[in-house]
Amino acid sequence: MNPYVDEILRFYERQGKPAGQEEILSALREIQEVLGCIPKAVQEEAALRLGVKPSFLAAFVKKYPGFKEVSEKYEVKVCTGPSCGAGKALEILRAVEAAGEEKERDQGISIKIVKGRCTRRCGKGPNLIINGVLHHHMTPDQAAGLIRRL
Repeated sequence: MNPYVDEILRFYERQGKPAGQEEILSALREIQEVLGCIPKAVQEEAALRLGVKPSFLAAFVKKYPGFKEVSEKYEVKVCTGPSCGAGKALEILRAVEAAGEEKERDQGISIKIVKGRCTRRCGKGPNLIINGVLHHHMTPDQAAGLIRRL
């Protein structure tokens, strides 16, 4: 967990449990100021430490228009055409999906994954495009690593 978020939650933990609405709102505002969003994993930790149900805290995030669960959005295209498909494209797709889910849950970064679009660079495959930038000769580990570094 981010050390600044941990410090924020420690402060509000000391205020007593369960936290009141004003304390919850203040904590969420401070967290969003630090992270740019309030990811699901942070919401769950905050609910636990503030002594409220995760669904109650999630309702705050959804209710107030200034709060958001994701801070950035990326589009990842995984070529699953015949040539890239023979080069483990489906394994790459699974690795990208797993890394993307982790990234969204822990850091609030949304990753839209598109499959099946040929990049017309078959000789350099398997290919992966992240926000328009083409990556060649990918392996599942390399693809997941790219997602983790976003």
